[in-house]
Amino acid sequence: MAPESRPQPLSADRAAAAAAGGGGIARHADRNSLSPRAIADRQMNFDTLLRRHEAERPHAVGLIDGDQPVRYAELQSEVHRVAGLLHAQGARPGDRLALWLPNCAAWLVTFMACARLGVTVVAMNTRFRSHEVGDLISRSQAKWLVMWPAFKGLPFQQILSDVAPDRLQSLRGVMIVGAWEGKPAVDGVATFAFTRAGDASALDGVPQAAGDSYALVYTTSGTTTQPKLVVHDQETLIRHGEAVARHFGIGEGDAVLLGAPFCGAFGFSSALGALAAGVPMVTSPVIDPDECARQIVRHEITHTFANNELLDRILDAADAAGLPLASLRIAGFASFAPSLEGLPERSEKAGITLVGLYGSSELQALVAGQPAAASLEQRQQPGGTLVADDARVRARDVASGEVLPHGEVGELEIKSPSLMRGYLDNPEATAQAVDDGGYFRTGDLGHTVSEREFVFHARRGDFLRLSGFLVNPREIEAFIEALEGVASCQVVGAVKDGKSVPVAFVIPELGEALREEEIIGSCSAQLARFKVPVRVGVVDAFPVVESANSNKIQRSRLGELAQALLGGTP
Repeated sequence: MAPESRPQPLSADRAAAAAAGGGGIARHADRNSLSPRAIADRQMNFDTLLRRHEAERPHAVGLIDGDQPVRYAELQSEVHRVAGLLHAQGARPGDRLALWLPNCAAWLVTFMACARLGVTVVAMNTRFRSHEVGDLISRSQAKWLVMWPAFKGLPFQQILSDVAPDRLQSLRGVMIVGAWEGKPAVDGVATFAFTRAGDASALDGVPQAAGDSYALVYTTSGTTTQPKLVVHDQETLIRHGEAVARHFGIGEGDAVLLGAPFCGAFGFSSALGALAAGVPMVTSPVIDPDECARQIVRHEITHTFANNELLDRILDAADAAGLPLASLRIAGFASFAPSLEGLPERSEKAGITLVGLYGSSELQALVAGQPAAASLEQRQQPGGTLVADDARVRARDVASGEVLPHGEVGELEIKSPSLMRGYLDNPEATAQAVDDGGYFRTGDLGHTVSEREFVFHARRGDFLRLSGFLVNPREIEAFIEALEGVASCQVVGAVKDGKSVPVAFVIPELGEALREEEIIGSCSAQLARFKVPVRVGVVDAFPVVESANSNKIQRSRLGELAQALLGGTP
């Protein structure tokens, strides 16, 4: 919907819904008897799903953007307006559009408009800086960019201006959300407003994109310095949303608070569960714990999915304001902050059922979750039961390659209908990640309990979990090694104030004197804030472990040194 055009307050929406018999978001007593419509058609797409909701419950609320409700009828109208606008500008099936917005109605409208046309959305994190923005637009060959230059004073236009022109050569148009001075966002590239009126006949004769058309691309850490681009089609996303809704008991009368950005698998998979079930998703451009606590009470939130740090801070905010979170039944969580082991017990005392989750960009977040009826001890473990009935999991011995019996720890391999279509424009990487039987090699260690249940133990390798995002340290290392005077770099994780943070160690080139603050400053100007090292240690050499074949860098020792730089014990 256009930012200048808002529906009436939620109370009016509820009244209209009740009067029209459209369902609204009224509460129902028999939750166990309610389930979302089964979605089995291989050609199911987002336009069909949205039309179905609009036809069955036009006055019902599909999205609450901040505190502004958006009804399905309005959402449908806005999606078709923006689809017509993009088509009139020249967007065609197979094009790619970089979506650089925070959580808001415009994000969802643009995504669905692209799905209507068969345009693939490349989700771009609002924390990205010039290095990452240029890399993602260039590698995805995005023809279109959608951005909100005036959002919260963040320098989106300046970031875009700092991108090397050769990285933006694929762009044909930039669509601006919010206030705009009328100047081109990129020299020589058409720029137009999201709010521009669309031609009612623009979509006449334009075929609806099929369910197997590419819909969304996530970025994920890979084995190289560049994040891989994971692509999913429409039907796969919708089917996963239906499985999420069924597994976590999301049905008519419920509401889901989104505790993560749309641009990542965690946030978007949560949205899919609400969307497939036809219940309101509640979100804000800035995810603030105090506001989240108020939204839970104000909108009678029944489900949320977030990292453990945010959930802990929501509980703090509710305690401080005296807000009872009585409506919240299920809170799915991922352990991003290592110092919050007591959160499950704390949630239990608040009457909230906390369940551990598992997921990835390739398989979708929430691909597995602990059962709500399980014991507290089991529910706080990451992993759980695969949400799709026909999904399967196995563990393979890392050394022998043999599939292990239940209970023995190995690399987890998962076969699920939520699996990606592949890595965008990278069939070689796709073939390495997925075997001939359709099992995805997760790179995670764990043990299976049954063919659909497992417990996650740890990530193979040295990936870092920073602010909820999985980051390959090699990406940060490669950037620092490109700085003047740096011969080599290693980045490891440490714990500061209960959070995992990156710490870098650098070896200077001969005769060079490196300064910690200059390296951190360069990273701050070019990388997302969560990737910027909080400390940089200058060393003559990295600690190594000698072997017959090579000298392997002792990353565990670097981790100890990193913790010492931060003041010792986490």
